[in-house]
Amino acid sequence: MRWDFLACGRMKRKLGPKGRVTIPKEIRKELNLSEGSTLTFEVSDRTILVRPEPSPEEFIRRFLSVRGTKRRRPVDWKSIMDKEYRSRDW
Repeated sequence: MRWDFLACGRMKRKLGPKGRVTIPKEIRKELNLSEGSTLTFEVSDRTILVRPEPSPEEFIRRFLSVRGTKRRRPVDWKSIMDKEYRSRDW
């Protein structure tokens, strides 16, 4: 199935073993989803809505972009995440 064929916004997939559904490659590519991507499921009026959650890096990038000021040097995401992890009382 091609992505342009899905432009109507509907498609069918069969529920597989253990309730699994495969997201078509075209959709995964369009939404930049890969193994390990986190998805949120919402149920309302017998409808399931699936949304991708941004990665921590993407969330921080979006958050920083709100100010409208571009950073002149790259952000070291790994050190930020490591520092945050170490600061928590696990």
